Amino acid sequence: MLMHADNCTLLVVDVQDKLVPAIAEAPRLVAAMKWLIDAARMNGVPVVLSEQYPQGLGHTLPLLRNAAAEPSVVDKTTFSCVAADCLKGTPAETRSQVVVCGIEAHVCVLQTVLELRAAGKEVFLVSDAIGSRNRDDKAAALARAAAAGVQIVTREMALFEWMRDSRVPHFREASKQLLQQPPALSFQEALSCLPRIDQLGGMQLWREGKLEAIIENRPGQAGSLAVYHALFRDFGAITPKAARLGQWLYGEHAEDARKHPGKHPNIDRLFSLEVLGGGYGVRLMPH
Repeated sequence: MLMHADNCTLLVVDVQDKLVPAIAEAPRLVAAMKWLIDAARMNGVPVVLSEQYPQGLGHTLPLLRNAAAEPSVVDKTTFSCVAADCLKGTPAETRSQVVVCGIEAHVCVLQTVLELRAAGKEVFLVSDAIGSRNRDDKAAALARAAAAGVQIVTREMALFEWMRDSRVPHFREASKQLLQQPPALSFQEALSCLPRIDQLGGMQLWREGKLEAIIENRPGQAGSLAVYHALFRDFGAITPKAARLGQWLYGEHAEDARKHPGKHPNIDRLFSLEVLGGGYGVRLMPH
């Protein structure tokens, strides 16, 4: 079966302020979801945002809420959106197809897609726009959903099936803004997805047994500390692979650093790993 824009709803599950920083590679995931919301808006697909206990976990990230065109926002305490009965009165109730993205893949997302499928909906789970704290949990969620008859798709599958024909008026806009540009966030948007660093005084970077640099939790360096701390959490050290993700996290500042070597020394260090190899060992400095 194909996704049809005039019969689809995009359901974005629980992408909230206090949940996002715990998710593996959260900024890239958020960028992918923003891309998908932009694709839905271009094709007239309505968006529903669910929020798990927003009083305690916060609301949907503003950058996603602002990207959607007049989204329906629903709250719940049960993990499944269906069990919560919170989709009543939204396009997800009246339309027969539901495209799902969000977090966590193996909890709220999985329970929602399984119960949507049991309710007779045609359900599409966007594999590159769901996430969990643990990658194994995400993989298990995808396998279980597929076994239950949920269609596993990607963002580009959704976009091309919603458009269906290259002659649609917005094809050129979609090609320029989505297909020719990888999902991206500004530096400030990326920071909003990273773990908090309130407990850190700084971070030491070591190479070959020598202390090379200290990044401190103070104005002018706190953003870099957040980036390096997130890389350390996900990779265990600042390796070349971590450095490539770090350059992406820095967003527009990375481009400025390429043009002006020496202006952004913490970004320059990530560039150097691409050439020199090796990596930095990390020692965290508590407050």
